[in-house]
Amino acid sequence: MITRRNFLNFGARAGLASATAPLWLNVTASRAFAQVSGSYKAIVLVTLPGGNDGNNTVIPLDSDLYAQYRSLRPSIAIDGSQCHVLNSSTGAPTLGLHPSLANVAALYNQGTAAIVANVGPLQAPATKQQIQANPDLVPASLLSHPMGIAQWESASASGSPSTGWGGRMADLLTAQSGTLPPLLDAGPASIFTVGRTVQAVALQANTGTFVALPAGLDDAVLAIAKIDAGSANQIVAQAAQLRVAATKEQVILAQAQSSGATLRTPFPPSRFGNALKAIAQVINGRSVTGASRQIFYCNQGSYDFHNAQLDPHRDNLVELDQALAAFMQAMAEMGLSNEVLLCTHSDFSRTMQANATGGTDHAWGNHQILLGGGIRGGRIYGTMPTLELGGPSDYTSQGIWIPTTSVTQMTAGIGSWMGLNSTQLSSVFPDLANFPGGGLTLT
Repeated sequence: MITRRNFLNFGARAGLASATAPLWLNVTASRAFAQVSGSYKAIVLVTLPGGNDGNNTVIPLDSDLYAQYRSLRPSIAIDGSQCHVLNSSTGAPTLGLHPSLANVAALYNQGTAAIVANVGPLQAPATKQQIQANPDLVPASLLSHPMGIAQWESASASGSPSTGWGGRMADLLTAQSGTLPPLLDAGPASIFTVGRTVQAVALQANTGTFVALPAGLDDAVLAIAKIDAGSANQIVAQAAQLRVAATKEQVILAQAQSSGATLRTPFPPSRFGNALKAIAQVINGRSVTGASRQIFYCNQGSYDFHNAQLDPHRDNLVELDQALAAFMQAMAEMGLSNEVLLCTHSDFSRTMQANATGGTDHAWGNHQILLGGGIRGGRIYGTMPTLELGGPSDYTSQGIWIPTTSVTQMTAGIGSWMGLNSTQLSSVFPDLANFPGGGLTLT
């Protein structure tokens, strides 16, 4: 028999606490239950926690630039002959992806993927000379893990962001998300999914973060919650009402994941593979929710390699590459290759100069991946840094690259792709006005 105590114990493992926590934070969260017709679009954000080494992810292959690259990190340099060469236009430098990223490189060369080069948190455009004259141009708590990821996921260089760019965008999309909020979280708690009025629903994805609810438990959960909802204790009653709402959302998600034609695409059985599989299943069952706009979040791996980074970084990128390939194959199977745009974030990059223990330390500007969405792929957005310690791109003397494209510009470009107008973009990305060129033009 399922008692209230048993339910609470199980709920802690099954993710119900996480599912209801955002609602506790904002009881008046906006909801729109009308089904909306029209074209479908979705954003999938994949965060690479810990700080992915962009310098070993996108590698210069022209002989002179590769020699510079290898001279600056001889103990951890990737063999250029093993890299996957990216197509380039005449006169442009030849770049390659890490040997583990075979599928991403193939998608790039097919025009389905792109790289955003040397991107990072900035409140306004800044050169090394300008930063030296005005240190306030440097983001608050630069090189900090928690602040770095918060600034990426909020598209803000401020010291204490309280909302994420996914959440703020979702605030504007509730009328297009059907019976669920626009935000669905298949990873751990993230500021990306926190809006001013809307916050994410936890997506049970068998990732280790959540345990899927056993079949048939929903009725018992609802029965207990309905009893509690009649309590004379207002706190107990309100908590029960939230529990009812969260359980109903989970029921809708389960229905969406089991609806639509069965996906034939196999996903790798990793935690990350399971997360992307769950996201693909919800997209496949979008007719259940009536959503025409959705935003998903998950994360992959742990990239904070201060020691002996070559092997674990390789293994992380293998897992990333395999799951991304499966996800894009699933989107093609659904006929949604141009309607779903996936992007990566990470806390920061790593120093160009390796440390004495075969690892790298925290840096700033990084390279990120864009997949799908019908974007103008097969190209590098932005500018690669100058590979010179202490040079014009280096904030210090270790190869901490000063970003030439801001997170705001990158994510505002994604917001524009999602259909936000200029007024909405200004609301979601307050720093965008500081960048005369506006957001990236992706299509």
